[in-house]
This record gives sequence, C-alpha cells and structure tokens, in this order.
Amino acid sequence: MQRAVYRLAATALVTALALTGCSTSKPGAANVPASLQLGLAAPAPMQTEAVTGNYQMRPGDELKMRFLYHKELDTTGKIREDGQITVPGLGDLLASGLTTEQLEANIYRRASLTYRDPQVSVVVDRATDFRAYVGGEVRRPGFVPIREGMTSLRAIFESGGFLDTAKVDHVLHVRWGEQGTYSAHVVNLKHVLETGDMREDIALGPNDVVFVPKTAIANADLWVRQYLIDLIPLREPTTRIDDFK
Repeated sequence: MQRAVYRLAATALVTALALTGCSTSKPGAANVPASLQLGLAAPAPMQTEAVTGNYQMRPGDELKMRFLYHKELDTTGKIREDGQITVPGLGDLLASGLTTEQLEANIYRRASLTYRDPQVSVVVDRATDFRAYVGGEVRRPGFVPIREGMTSLRAIFESGGFLDTAKVDHVLHVRWGEQGTYSAHVVNLKHVLETGDMREDIALGPNDVVFVPKTAIANADLWVRQYLIDLIPLREPTTRIDDFK
C-alpha cells in the first residue's frame, strides 16, 4: 500500500517535470489527470527582477545597447548559452558574468578600433529567471522562482507551508546534472525549524526538486530510482521561466 502511494505521488511529480522538458505551454492542473494531481499550480507571470549596477548578467538576459554618437550600432540582443552576445558590426563579446559597466567598457574598447568615441550604454531590458519545483505534502505544490537566498525551506513556505501529513524531517532534495544525471539526499528541515540552524537547509538552483513525503525516506538515491527513474524515462528538465511564455 505504501509503495502504491509513493508511485502515485512520484508519477505526478515526473509528469510535471516531463511537461517542462518537452513543451513550451504553461503547465497547470488540467494537464495532469485528477487522480494523479499533486496540486500542480500554473506559474505566476514573470516579473523582471530589479537589476542593479552590481548585477552579473547571465544567459537568457535581453540587453539594449545604445551608442551616443553612432546610432547605426544601436541594437538589442539576448545572451546566448555560451555567454556571448552579438553586436552587429563588432562581433561576439562575452557578457555572462559581467556587469553592464564591464560590458560597456569591453564594447567601447573594441568599437574604438573602428569608430571615434563610441560611447555606449548597456541596459538589461529583461532579466532571465529560473524556477524549482516543490511537490508532495505542501499546500500549493508547483513551481517557485529562484531568487537570491532561496532555500528548500523558503521554497516550501512560498508553496503554502507543510501539510499536517508532511514528514518534515525527511524532505527529499533532487539536483539535476548534465545529460539526465542527478544527486539526491534527505534534508531534516524539522531540525532547522526547531533550532534555527540553517546549515542543513539547501540553497536551491535551477531545476531543483524539493519533495515532501508522507513517510520517512531511508535512502534518497534509491527512492528516486524506485519511484521516479524506473517509472518514466526522465528528460533533462528545464524550468527557466522563458520556457513558459
């Protein structure tokens, strides 16, 4: 009976993950049969994060580049997965990991080889964002945006908190790697709540999964293989917000 319950919950979780890997449509509860729903909520509309002077740009960010004296060079573009952005007439420049001021300086140096006083302004027009998935015994299972300082516990709170049936000291955290690889382990969030010691809490990254079970998980890696991997072949997931447009 217990295994059947795990399989039911895991199937719904895998269904949610598979939707993110193979479709660009917005997922919602209607995409999952009622008998399998974990309470998957449709993601909230994207909100562009506040971009400060210290913001380090990353793949997916959309930039506007404006030249004070050379309007023919004005352009917009998106930072590619390789971290580069193309400026017509100047070629590709590394942008990922830089601030807008650093990119402005690099553009100026390259443009100075051809143009006189190519003063340029770079603005992050739309910052990319990423999401993790929270499932299981929480009030509002679904996707949460990854912000600075987002941890497993904070993501659960954003999902409405634990249900009374939650096994708070056996929360499963799954982190995906390249080509479908993953790492998984159990987190004792009960200890974190009782002591305030945040060292055991985990900072979330893109594509992470936080699953709150009803009963204890003895072996995280075995649990994932038995109730996730062996049920449905998993594609490498993607939960970048752009994929839900």
